[in-house]
Amino acid sequence: MHFEELEALDPRNPTLTRIEMPTPHKVSVLILVKQYIKAKKAATDSGILYPTQYRRNFCMLLLKLIQYPDMTYNDLYQLLCSPKFKIDPLHLERFEKVMGDLFSLGIETLFDFAEMDNIENMLAEQLGVSQFSLVGLYIRRVGVILERLSFPEMMALHKNICLYYEKGVRSLTIGPRKPHCVPSSSEATTNITDEDHTMEESVLDTDTVHQDRNPHSKWSPKQAQLFVNQQCNLLEKNELRALSPIEMQTKLNEIIQDNPLNAKAYFLGYMNQLRLRDVFGALDALHRSFDRSPTHMMGQNDQKGFQYFSVNLAILHASFNHKKEALNALKECMMLAQECGDKRCLDLANSWYCLLNSSRIGPFEKSLPDIQDPGLIQSLSLAIEFVVAFGAKCGFLPLDLFELLLKSDELNNKNTLLEHISDSLALRTTLWVLYGRYEMSALYSQLLLNLKKTWVFGDVSNSESVSKVLANLSLWFNTQGEHQLSAVLQHHARTRFPRYPFAADWMTSECHIAIQQCIYRARWQEALRWCCQLYLLDKHDGNIQRAAVYIAKSYNNAARRILQNLLQENDLDTLRQVRVLMLLAYNSLSDKSISSETIDLLMQASVIAEGAYLQYEHAMIDIILAQVLLQMGLHQKALQALRNSIDTIYANGGIYDRAKTDFIFTRCLVAAGRDREQQHKRLLKSLPVLERAIEAFRKLEAHAKVLDVFAYISKTFNAFGFVAERNKYACKFKQYYTDNPVPREYLGMAY
Repeated sequence: MHFEELEALDPRNPTLTRIEMPTPHKVSVLILVKQYIKAKKAATDSGILYPTQYRRNFCMLLLKLIQYPDMTYNDLYQLLCSPKFKIDPLHLERFEKVMGDLFSLGIETLFDFAEMDNIENMLAEQLGVSQFSLVGLYIRRVGVILERLSFPEMMALHKNICLYYEKGVRSLTIGPRKPHCVPSSSEATTNITDEDHTMEESVLDTDTVHQDRNPHSKWSPKQAQLFVNQQCNLLEKNELRALSPIEMQTKLNEIIQDNPLNAKAYFLGYMNQLRLRDVFGALDALHRSFDRSPTHMMGQNDQKGFQYFSVNLAILHASFNHKKEALNALKECMMLAQECGDKRCLDLANSWYCLLNSSRIGPFEKSLPDIQDPGLIQSLSLAIEFVVAFGAKCGFLPLDLFELLLKSDELNNKNTLLEHISDSLALRTTLWVLYGRYEMSALYSQLLLNLKKTWVFGDVSNSESVSKVLANLSLWFNTQGEHQLSAVLQHHARTRFPRYPFAADWMTSECHIAIQQCIYRARWQEALRWCCQLYLLDKHDGNIQRAAVYIAKSYNNAARRILQNLLQENDLDTLRQVRVLMLLAYNSLSDKSISSETIDLLMQASVIAEGAYLQYEHAMIDIILAQVLLQMGLHQKALQALRNSIDTIYANGGIYDRAKTDFIFTRCLVAAGRDREQQHKRLLKSLPVLERAIEAFRKLEAHAKVLDVFAYISKTFNAFGFVAERNKYACKFKQYYTDNPVPREYLGMAY
């Protein structure tokens, strides 16, 4: 502990004052209230109604002046002149006159103001200030403290007020008041968006108040508590409105300097360090919070409360992927919770133990809370969502999982758990993605984003669920060829979630989008750089995308080695297993021969996908199988495989998969004709389908695929003996190849 903290713990310390001393700012606020009462009384006596706008502005301003820390006279004056809190000019003039008299006429003015009769007159009901209101309690508290001050203390207070006023007037004289005092009509009437207004209000509440810290102004315990609670709530639900890390740490240092034993301030510092991913700073702040907590001041026999610090320590280690240390802290927490009989903390520890062991369902059985306890409904809702996510990975029946989600929704709606309602919608979005219903996933994502705009969800619009659905929508727009909309969503998510862990969602989607675009455009080095970034976020996804790049680049041996290593991983989920097998099948495809290994890989992937209800992956396996059957000469079988999957691809697939399906379907349809004449007719009827595929490939800048379609049409017409049509598409091929040159080895590839 610091020396000031040890000093504060000593009750015999004569220098430690137990009564909060009034500051010049608090006296200025009382003067401001008194002059408001006089101005309002004068208007009433003359039969004029005091302007409603000035009353509203002053009430809103007074609430902030009472709740938030002291400010300099310069900041106070500029706030009184600001467009948002502009007060009556007569009121402002009287306030300036009293402050000037207090500075020039001496201490007698302060003694006259501090008389208790004067304070009691301010609390008269007929004047509009109730003694039981927030303002009334504030006035009485400051008035009582002023009455108890001795003469030397009053002299010191008057000196501080003079310094406070003189410094503020000098600052006002030197610096122009243009940001606040002279608002133009256009500035007063234009507000761009509600979000900008919210951001401006957040800065006003915390930053403008402390542009220049006055050494005579202190953070009171109540003000510090309000600041810490607000910032903790913002960090938890809407980090965008919270202070930046540097500004927050500056405020916390001021609070700790004025209130050395404020444990909550240290805990807010721990949360601030945690969002910066500073493990040592976060650990130090958590230890300091524990050392200064009221729990630590208790006797050795009373250990109640220690278990929650163990939970926070486990969360800290889990955030940095220190699994062993997190499990050790959880075991300690469980023992302390059992010793104290704290069932709620025990359920919380079991939930985190489940999360750290999410690959097994066994630990979950102990984390089921008692539904009869109303305080554990939140844990039960979380447990149901965990079971649904785990069951989806293990291949449980989708109908059963959605029924479980309905039970979770019932609990959330009955108990108004807004954050869990949004988490449930985000989980539905993820489930629809898993089962290949991308249109339904996009629909639920848009539903969640629309609900977040309403008043129902309050201030939880920047939660984890929003981060996930923004990343999901960005990926979906990219697969539909809407690159500008995808980029807009990526920029919005980057602005809205600037820091880890929520930033990992849009960073992962950004890597996937960039890798796919690089593959389409044959930018291999750039694609591999994005794979390295994705590997840092998700090891398995990074390796899968790297293998996809190698397959597209015809580095088959390197791709095969990566994919075989992935299949040996024990923690590879079902969806990734299917995708790895599909990539292995692509890797074994060749234009000249068909390997039996390709069929075996496709059959394995088909069995796993069907067992896990992965409908879209099962359809893509049929597409690859149709390619294989087409090369084997089994044209009718290839058509049958396509008919089984084409509806799923068209309903839920991106434009690349749809265009690729169109191309393969046309090839199978033409090849399945009885004779040349029927094949020619089918080709002519399929030309609009091929043109649609060309437009889709061109939109994605997949130049190699566009050239493949032109080459196929030209070669097919040449085989049928139609020279004019052959020359037409050969000319298109040459012209497109001239504008978009592609290396020959990337033409005609199956992937």
